[in-house]
Amino acid sequence: MFTFYPGLSPSNVNKDAKYSVVHSPVGGMEVRLVYRISAREKELLTNDRHERLVAMVNVVKEKVNGALGGAFYINEYHDVLVPHPDGGCVYAGTYEENLEFVYDGQTTIGPVPPPGLNPGDPWPGPHAGIPYVLRAGGTDIKYDMTSGRRIREVHLSDEVGQQPARLLARRLAAVKGHSGGRVYINEASHFFAPLNAATGGTTYVYLGALDDDAWFPVPDVPGRL
Repeated sequence: MFTFYPGLSPSNVNKDAKYSVVHSPVGGMEVRLVYRISAREKELLTNDRHERLVAMVNVVKEKVNGALGGAFYINEYHDVLVPHPDGGCVYAGTYEENLEFVYDGQTTIGPVPPPGLNPGDPWPGPHAGIPYVLRAGGTDIKYDMTSGRRIREVHLSDEVGQQPARLLARRLAAVKGHSGGRVYINEASHFFAPLNAATGGTTYVYLGALDDDAWFPVPDVPGRL
């Protein structure tokens, strides 16, 4: 048996917005990240030091797909989410350790920004994260819950009140822009977002950390430790 995740289950995101479990060329399995260098260039980075995470994902993958390996997410609550072929995500457990990868033989990239990075600076980290929608005008943050053919909008203001939700939304909009749009939060609770570059293509910008801001409550998952 497995448990469908009762919270936000990502879908229709770019490949670099998720992690994957893949076979290692030297044997065994490892975690892979699609690291986007530019609009036309990416690099496949791997980390073979997360055996417990690989096992957690593969237990679910074998149950729902009949095979090992494939995409997964880690959200801001450190919950590991495995996409189900029929829609939604399956809860695979909680994993507290951050994923880090070595890029270009010397630079370590991960969900925690390097020292001195400020909101508005280019985001140098992975694009792996959970997508939310910043409403136009910086008034609120929302996501969609899909059940069959029914889609329900879940607003931060409904969970924490209008004023706390507006404070966070305005802070993100000050960098992202008041037209709103998709923003991501990663497993270390840092926000980043895509911006359309003036020269074409998309760049990613750092929006800051969640810190003590009001946020959506932790989903009530049966069996959570």
